[in-house]
Amino acid sequence: MKLQNIKDMSKGNLLGMVGLRRKNSLRIWLGGSGLVGIGLAVGATIALLLTPKSGPEIRDSIFEGFRSLRRRAARAGVELTH
Repeated sequence: MKLQNIKDMSKGNLLGMVGLRRKNSLRIWLGGSGLVGIGLAVGATIALLLTPKSGPEIRDSIFEGFRSLRRRAARAGVELTH
């Protein structure tokens, strides 16, 4: 292989030639933050279910949490479907 051919190659191709690849740090960060978000939602729901409230009060609290999440997602530019 000529030096000029190596100069014309992309970083991804060069790394691939030696068995490596570039990390997609955004994907890793979003995956980790998604797990944290799910953990927070599950923990909050369990906490609500274990509080000494009546059924309607618990349901109202859970639904208010979802409404709050939807408002925050809308502010962030993410559309949540029903």
